[in-house]
Amino acid sequence: MYGWERHLIRSIGLDIVEISRIRQDISQFGDRFVRRILGEKERSIYDRHQNKETFLAGRFAAKEAVIKGLNPFLQERPSLNVIQIINDSSGAPKLTLPPDIQQRLGSAVCLLSLTHERNYAAAVAIFAEEK
Repeated sequence: MYGWERHLIRSIGLDIVEISRIRQDISQFGDRFVRRILGEKERSIYDRHQNKETFLAGRFAAKEAVIKGLNPFLQERPSLNVIQIINDSSGAPKLTLPPDIQQRLGSAVCLLSLTHERNYAAAVAIFAEEK
C-alpha cells in the first residue's frame, strides 16, 4: 500500500488535450499563449525543453485537472499561470499554489499524474486529506 488508504478523497480532476491543438495555439499566439499557461519557473524549463509542444500540453492538461479538482474549494477559477508544476528530483510533478488558494485547501494534499502519448497529453489531480 502507498499510505493513501488513510486518506479521504475530496475531489478529482481529469483533463486530456491534443498536442496538435497546443502546437497550433503556439503558432498562432506565440509567447502570449505560453505566458498565459506557464509561471516564471515553468517558462525557464520550457525555454530549454527539446519538445516544447509536448511539455506545454502536459502542463496545460495538468493545470486544467488541478482547477477541476479545486472546484469544491474555490469560488473563482484561478489563472493557469499562478499554478506551478515543477518536477522533483525523482521526476514526479509537484504542485505549488498561491498561499491564498493553498489556505483554502486546509489539510488536503494533491496527488498529480501526467502522461504523454503520441497525439495526447493527459493528467489527473486527486485532492485528499487524512481521515
